[in-house]
Amino acid sequence: MDRFKGNLASYRLQLLMPAFFEAPAVDGMLRVERGAVRRHFFFQRGYLVGESSSEATEHLGQVLARLRILDAERSAVAFEAAEAAGVPFGTFVVERGLVARARLLEAMEHKAREALFDCYGWESGEVEFRPGLPPLGRAVELQLGLKELHRDALARLLEWRVFWNLFPGPGTTFGVYREFAVETVAAAEEQLLQLAEKGATLSELLAASPEGPLHGARWVLRLYRRGALTPRKPRGPKVGDETELADLLTLARGLVDGGRYEEAVAVAAQVLERAPVPEAHTLYREAEVRLTVALAEEVLALDGRLYFEPLPRPAPPSLTADDLYLYTKLRGTRTVREALRNTAMGELAAYRALKRLMEAGVAKLMPDTGAPRRRAKTEPFGIPIVVR
Repeated sequence: MDRFKGNLASYRLQLLMPAFFEAPAVDGMLRVERGAVRRHFFFQRGYLVGESSSEATEHLGQVLARLRILDAERSAVAFEAAEAAGVPFGTFVVERGLVARARLLEAMEHKAREALFDCYGWESGEVEFRPGLPPLGRAVELQLGLKELHRDALARLLEWRVFWNLFPGPGTTFGVYREFAVETVAAAEEQLLQLAEKGATLSELLAASPEGPLHGARWVLRLYRRGALTPRKPRGPKVGDETELADLLTLARGLVDGGRYEEAVAVAAQVLERAPVPEAHTLYREAEVRLTVALAEEVLALDGRLYFEPLPRPAPPSLTADDLYLYTKLRGTRTVREALRNTAMGELAAYRALKRLMEAGVAKLMPDTGAPRRRAKTEPFGIPIVVR
């Protein structure tokens, strides 16, 4: 591919990206810029091998802190030392033993994925491709398949489209109905409920998430589906939708009565994507609670027995960006249940992601010897660390 430069209004990333991984794969640097944010993505043989960003919140040190791999204070000290030594920050923290190389790669890959996915949503700004790669020196290289990144980015775009079709706009405010929240809400949900009670807008709720707007949107959507957050000026159902919504409600009710809770959750969510229908909220809450109870025993059986193999590079193509994010979260969480309850994708989606990690062989179970198990923290290389 020759060098080119254009505007994102005409050359959106979802249209451009296949050209970089379809045969023959292209080597080079892609610059995407909008306002004060400038990002560079480095491609080689169909893989993303490097990424940089001018956005302060995307600094690798902050990403390491958000993922609980390296605390913020030590990260800041290490950054200053790396700058003084003239060594890339990632290389420095690995060479000094502050972060294991595998964990650094997890953070770098998460950082690169989220930056690229964000650019897929840009409708203005500049895009430029330059063939050939600059020398990467001592930098730690990534190996993310562009085909898999493109697949996950399109899924993210669809997720955002559904979200913004549901709410009137960024200035939407919400009524709060705590009686419809689950008995024990996650810390992120509690923060959103408190902000909404103070009159925060939807854009402010999304900005409050330390893990980024997507995670904030997922928490908001979960609270909305339960009926704990309701838009003050909701979009109503479209003309002609009433009959279809009634049919979906009947179906959801039958699924709950039949014990098919996972399907009931999905159908109730379909109704709630059209309008905040009280009966759909009720069915969603009931199905979600029953499904969580049904999963609780299976999840409890994993605690103290789950361990992780190092993630192969490149990662198995069957794993999505959410699966890989959960992999990192699980490695830094005391219990499996805690990790699944505190991820924005939802407990059911997180459980499915965990199953895919197990099918891919990167999450494994130690044999059950029948002996009583103490609470344990999973350790990436198979040795349980007992929490006394």
